[in-house]
Amino acid sequence: MEQLKLIAETRHATGTGASRRLRAQDKIPAVMYGHRSDPVSITLDRLRFRAALNAAGPNAIITLELDGHDHLTIVKDMQRDSIANRVTHVDFLLISLDETLEVDVPIRLVGDAALAGREGAVVQQQLMSLHVESPAGVIPPALDVNVESLSLENPIRVSDLALPDGMESLLDGDTLVAIAQRTRAAVAAEQLDAAGQPVSADEAGAADED
Repeated sequence: MEQLKLIAETRHATGTGASRRLRAQDKIPAVMYGHRSDPVSITLDRLRFRAALNAAGPNAIITLELDGHDHLTIVKDMQRDSIANRVTHVDFLLISLDETLEVDVPIRLVGDAALAGREGAVVQQQLMSLHVESPAGVIPPALDVNVESLSLENPIRVSDLALPDGMESLLDGDTLVAIAQRTRAAVAAEQLDAAGQPVSADEAGAADED
């Protein structure tokens, strides 16, 4: 799992007005809690926080340096401005590397789906992230799923995924991750009308709907 370090500062002023002033300075109000400790109000640099998440993903372990002490955390929750889509508040959860967590890990399809292509099909991703239980130290930024073996008769299911040691999926093994789906052009090429002429893609689509 990717680990990053950010400098945090203790936040003494709270409330809407104080938070608005912090955001105007490109800082994010946040709170750090967990391990039976009292919540601590903090602030951090917005641009550095955004760069950290962009580099390592939403499940990265982030070491927050606060008043000379390091604290291992992950992002538990983020609030965003609905218009600008900027992060406006972050909840950091204190963790240890061997602690078991429940998180959603993004799924990334990789490889060349040559088998599906030869069948006149394209890849359709059905599951965007996997809900897992895992030690914090082994959670990857994303799960890479190879689609080289994907075909019409061979979809990829959760049970087919190779997970890191110690990680367990909390979804049913039959849940579809990716399927091969015929294109309209491929269907149209195989469907002939009564005169033996190829059916148009639009007609093929209409036939599929019926």
